[in-house]
Amino acid sequence: MRPQHIPWLVFWVPVIAVHGAYGIGWWEGVAYQCNPYIQGCTTISRAAREGNAIFFFRALMMPLAAVLVLFWCLQSVWLHRITGKSHWLIFILGSIGALFLILYVDFLGTDGDFNRFLRRYGVIFYFGLTVLAQVMSIASLHKVRNTLEPAIQRYMQLQLALIMLCWVLAMANLVIKGIGFSWADMMENNIEWFFALCMSLHFPFVALMWKRTGFRWHFSNEA
Repeated sequence: MRPQHIPWLVFWVPVIAVHGAYGIGWWEGVAYQCNPYIQGCTTISRAAREGNAIFFFRALMMPLAAVLVLFWCLQSVWLHRITGKSHWLIFILGSIGALFLILYVDFLGTDGDFNRFLRRYGVIFYFGLTVLAQVMSIASLHKVRNTLEPAIQRYMQLQLALIMLCWVLAMANLVIKGIGFSWADMMENNIEWFFALCMSLHFPFVALMWKRTGFRWHFSNEA
């Protein structure tokens, strides 16, 4: 396995986990039968915890947290090679976000106000810290953009577009909930699905960047 396979895992695992869990719930007849991206009939959490779907979801998402820590470690190393500067903060923020993912997945499907509190803030901090680490990665590359080849600059621009879309979705959600439209819950569900997808789409472009720059595993046996 080469380093660029890691971000592909970070992309595909949650996509398969979320949509696969929803498909299992649909097949078992315990999930709302609709297109959640369009109709907003369910949240990701509700889709993943119905019936046996939760076991499938946990089996994929728990190990993903460890893969995310490895990814952010490699991302900080790659950014150091590209920019010549340390990016330990990106690694720390991304890794903390991965820990909050564990918190969210562990309490998913459990009852009680406290468990609901942990679940809610687990997913909020997972999304928030992951996107923040993505923003910092793009900002770091932007400072040396003139030294990057055109293909990497295009990937970076696409990542920036995804981040901006995430920001627009988050702001729209706050406005809709603040005004209190009758369809606010449905729209919040729509936004959640699209936000998660946009956040995940960041990682394939990282894989393409790593491949383009010839990023490889490097181990030193120097004392």
